[in-house]
Amino acid sequence: MTTVGMNRISLLGTSPRNAVMLTGAMIVMVALPYFLGQSWLSITTEMLILALAASALNIMLGYTGMVSFGPAGLYAVGAYTTGVLMEKLGWGMLPATLAAPVMAGLVGALVGWFCVRRSAVYFALLTLAFSQVIWTVIFQWYSVTGGDDGLVSVPVPDFFFEVTNCYYFMLAVVSVCLFAIWKIVNSPFGMTLQAIRENSNRVEFIGVNVKLYQLASFVISSMFLGIAGSMYCVFSGSAFPDYAYWVKSADMLVICLLGGIYNFFGPLVGTVVYTVLTKIISEYTMHWHLILGGIIVLIILAMRKGVVGTLSAYWAGRKSEAA
Repeated sequence: MTTVGMNRISLLGTSPRNAVMLTGAMIVMVALPYFLGQSWLSITTEMLILALAASALNIMLGYTGMVSFGPAGLYAVGAYTTGVLMEKLGWGMLPATLAAPVMAGLVGALVGWFCVRRSAVYFALLTLAFSQVIWTVIFQWYSVTGGDDGLVSVPVPDFFFEVTNCYYFMLAVVSVCLFAIWKIVNSPFGMTLQAIRENSNRVEFIGVNVKLYQLASFVISSMFLGIAGSMYCVFSGSAFPDYAYWVKSADMLVICLLGGIYNFFGPLVGTVVYTVLTKIISEYTMHWHLILGGIIVLIILAMRKGVVGTLSAYWAGRKSEAA
């Protein structure tokens, strides 16, 4: 991998500053229920799940260099796997949620097998096409998925009816998943993915099976997307076809770009920025989509590396000047 390529990824755990940031963030997250009302705590729980989904997408996008327009399809596979198993087949929550990443990974392996054989725009369009196929199946398979009515009575345990309980459960699950993602992207496997992103031809020349690594990245990303979808099904007690619609994929992609795709914290910060902007602007105007879109465009144009990437570059510049 080139030196420039290595510098473009800010790796969690390589500096004391990152460790302090992480510790501080966890303390704040654990203490939030004592300061937030029920409404904002519920919104924060949604943010946790969305942050996991965006981080899962970033395994493909930021670390492997594969632009996917279809992560929502795999997110929906996870949600509906849990929903169908619990509502239709009477499974308990634990086995139903464990089945979600397995099913999403299997679907991801099938979809990825076709998609990684194409590059650039063709890869992106194929992921979008497969996502729309998943949406169509969900929308029309009434006997299993409930069709356009969705699954509205998933028998979630009473424990999750209490917002604080649900929040802490989601915080635990998301934290474990993010730690697993961090370990993956900082492993030799993750470094190889970054090398493929920087120059796939050179990596292939030295004997690395690029397509196999890209497929593995696709499957791993799919599994974490499945977990995120499953958690949202548990959180809401429902699953709807909209989970697989292209708009959901666009949200995840925008979040990654907002925060910065070349930084582990990027999708996490992007989720906060996107959600807060959405909630605040929607309270003041019916045309909030238009205003939100304009603000996002301005942020991305002004901060091409995303919020975290731009701040990291600024901090690095200050340190070099001080030295």
